[in-house]
Amino acid sequence: MSADTLPPPLPPVCLVRTYLSRGVKGGTVIAEDVRDLEAHRQRLLDPDGYRGCVAPCWTCGETTLHAHCFRERVLRPASPDEPSLVETIRLYLCPSCGAVFTVLPAVIARHLWRLWKTVEEVSSKGRRAPRTTMGRWISRLSSSAARLIQAFRALGSHLIGRSLSTLLGDVRTRRELVEAVVASGSVSADRPFADLAGWIHRLEAGIRLM
Repeated sequence: MSADTLPPPLPPVCLVRTYLSRGVKGGTVIAEDVRDLEAHRQRLLDPDGYRGCVAPCWTCGETTLHAHCFRERVLRPASPDEPSLVETIRLYLCPSCGAVFTVLPAVIARHLWRLWKTVEEVSSKGRRAPRTTMGRWISRLSSSAARLIQAFRALGSHLIGRSLSTLLGDVRTRRELVEAVVASGSVSADRPFADLAGWIHRLEAGIRLM
């Protein structure tokens, strides 16, 4: 059998497990409309700035969540010679069930400890990063997109237009999925990874693009 006809490898389990499947109460919420760090910092000035992203609680339905605390998130650069960024992230607490929600602006890549811009530059534009980091990201983009396509077809019909729906039929890998959503005009060509990752997490909280 030709290597060209072999199915792409399965992605790591960490990319395809939902919060529901893990029994997670609370979790990360992505503020998809916050696309730069300055907008994020402005939101943090008001306890209500991100509250609309987390209410109602997806565990018990409580509509009023408390501004709980802050945490710092270190964002590493592509090159170890460049300085890291330290950004503040807000958390909310559900007073009814105790679920805690971390609100992450769309500009920050969940679990990758970097800005999506950095991930895109390394993964698609040839920018260099530590070898192990580059290998891990490229491997994930080369893995199967079947789980993500399933989510779009089952739950995301309101997100995909006819053009993207047609293109999905030829998509096998996660990189091809990124290329398809850009080709269809469904997301911004300037931030395709961030936009697509937000869609995915909105459909099934916990599953990841990378």
